[in-house]
Amino acid sequence: QETSLKATTGLPKRLERKFRRDAARLALRFLSEGEDLRYLSIRIPPDQIELFFQMLARIYLQDATAQSIARCNIHTFPDPPIDHLVVIYEKDVPWAEPLRNGINETTNETLNQLLDDFELVIERHVQWSESLNAITIRSREPLNMAALANEFYNIEGISQVNLGVPKISGNDIRMRRLPDGWEVQYILRFGAHISGEGKSHVWTYQALDDGTVRFVSEQGDPIPSWMRCNTTRSALVSDRL
Repeated sequence: QETSLKATTGLPKRLERKFRRDAARLALRFLSEGEDLRYLSIRIPPDQIELFFQMLARIYLQDATAQSIARCNIHTFPDPPIDHLVVIYEKDVPWAEPLRNGINETTNETLNQLLDDFELVIERHVQWSESLNAITIRSREPLNMAALANEFYNIEGISQVNLGVPKISGNDIRMRRLPDGWEVQYILRFGAHISGEGKSHVWTYQALDDGTVRFVSEQGDPIPSWMRCNTTRSALVSDRL
């Protein structure tokens, strides 16, 4: 507990919330290396989330460049999804009567139990096609949405569950296990990625098991001057002198 408090002292609240979401996604990615996420637990193991959260917090608090990276809003790319899914169903199915009447509720016991058990809410209800409607379901806490999606396929009238992973690339944080810690990469993407002309800039760190944080390298395309994180390590050093 003392280590946890020490690691997060001075971390802005807004960043703590974002780092915890990043940590949940990083935990899922790590777990997916061993098994398909669809067959793992819906709840993400808290100790795994805490492990990655503490690493992100340590890097931010111990390194000035990492603080400039945070100003550029570099967080995990939303894959795997951790907070919402879209359930597509036959629009005339009996349990959707309240939805058809403008009430974000259903009369299906299994679906309602899922909402209660995992603190889910029906956020939106829209027409999907001529014969299908869709509800967007959002979770309060990060969950393994790929595993949760499996549960909805058991409900009458549900034809598809869309996890909504973006088709284009974006900023990301990646981690790779090392013998004595983790390699952490912060990836800033900019430019026209859709047309194949996208550019990227990457900062690499090592977060060792003993709590040490090491800056390894900064490389990639020059960061546009209008981006707030356009701060190199050399500039940071000269600012401090």
